Amino acid sequence: MSLLRLLQLADSALPTGAYAFSDGFETLTVRGEVRTASDLGAFLRGQLAYGWGQQDPPACALAWSASAADLRELDDLLDHLKLVAGPREASRRVGANLRRAALHLWPELVGEVPPTRHHATTFGAVAAALGGSRPETVSAYVSSWLLGRATSATRLMKLGGLDAQRAARLAEAEAEACVQTALTAELDDLGSFSPLLDIAASEQGGLDSRLFQT
Repeated sequence: MSLLRLLQLADSALPTGAYAFSDGFETLTVRGEVRTASDLGAFLRGQLAYGWGQQDPPACALAWSASAADLRELDDLLDHLKLVAGPREASRRVGANLRRAALHLWPELVGEVPPTRHHATTFGAVAAALGGSRPETVSAYVSSWLLGRATSATRLMKLGGLDAQRAARLAEAEAEACVQTALTAELDDLGSFSPLLDIAASEQGGLDSRLFQT
């Protein structure tokens, strides 16, 4: 039963609003820097190895067993690490929506979960309350991001669903490494280095037209 709950928590159909944000990915596609399935695969692998994957999955893993005070510290750290306002506020908004949805579905299990702000910390803390194991929680969280970005690519690029899914499948090794790294990470290990995406995220609001929010 806990695995079924975890899969529902990670489902893109859960109304959290995560589908509405691209965190700069839209800017890269509009500029033509990510144009093909090969480009998409490189972007996904790079983000898992150096960007999102080195920040949010470790936070999710740490949140799984964190106290209320530790969760506040994790959220404060994510506030500082997410340098661009758009992705930072998106993470907080999706986190709030995720908690709201989880409380609606499992009030007897989630009602006592300590306060959280960001998506990563909320997912980790809620998944623990639902009975998901720590490895399952982080795996579901990484999978949700990876497949979410692949789905976004079909909306932003001339790319079919199967090609986008194949790009995600070819990032399997990086995704697995990301999960394993997250499971052994400590607070001081959180960080990322993706300046191109940070710049793209900060400039997304200036695009002539957008499918995604800034």
